[in-house]
Amino acid sequence: MAFQGLGRDGGDGGNRAILAAVTTYYWDSTPLSDPEMATARDMLVRHSSGPEFTEAFFKLLRSGKRVPVSIALARYQYSEAESRWGPDNPAESVSAEVLERARWLLSHPPMKARECGTVHDEADHASALMAMMNLADVQDADLIADVIERSPEPEVLAAASMAAHRPFEFAAVPEPRLVEAIGRRAADDSLSPSTRAEVLQALRYADCARGSEIALSLAESDDVTLQVAAAQVLAAAHLATHREVVERLRESWPEGTIGVGNVDLFLFEDDHEVG
Repeated sequence: MAFQGLGRDGGDGGNRAILAAVTTYYWDSTPLSDPEMATARDMLVRHSSGPEFTEAFFKLLRSGKRVPVSIALARYQYSEAESRWGPDNPAESVSAEVLERARWLLSHPPMKARECGTVHDEADHASALMAMMNLADVQDADLIADVIERSPEPEVLAAASMAAHRPFEFAAVPEPRLVEAIGRRAADDSLSPSTRAEVLQALRYADCARGSEIALSLAESDDVTLQVAAAQVLAAAHLATHREVVERLRESWPEGTIGVGNVDLFLFEDDHEVG
């Protein structure tokens, strides 16, 4: 199953909203001066598979221009999200090329909305990171850290954090720079608590002492959103050593707190394994 940026119980509504926000709406009405590219983009809006889709997708992906490439990457991730409900991603066979193009986009400074006609700044980087979410490798840790260290955009930070899971999961040792970048932004008071929580949740996949230190420090926040994110990190990667903290936090939250289901699932699974 392709990773979709959700908790293990699939119940992370915030991440699900982020996914919807960074699929095609950035680009569907973006003006394109090249008629061939505009036609290809319109074909991707109208078709989800078939030869028309494939031809249009390749034209955009291989255009060598950042906006058309970004549109192709956004459509790739939209197809990945759709694949959760049945049909395979029709562009899956060229995922290596998609990853290469995403890395290419991230090697450039992000584009302002006024440069490309999108609804948000850095839409090109957001699209690249969302396309990388199921494709990124250990070598992408620095690219992702670059974005997390630099970007002020909540959606871009959320996309980078979701893309970080694969470099963490596939590394023998989680990349320290990426861990530290996440820790700094998760502690950054200039960001909203919800954005900080999105960033922090990437450490669910980083099994390292520094990740637990960062989560423990934010577990003492006065903000429940950050507490829940910290508890998810501790429950996912450090439950054997910090279960008491997770249980204390869990008992302190009011009924209906968002994200509790993920924490409960980790606790339940751990109990079941012990039993």
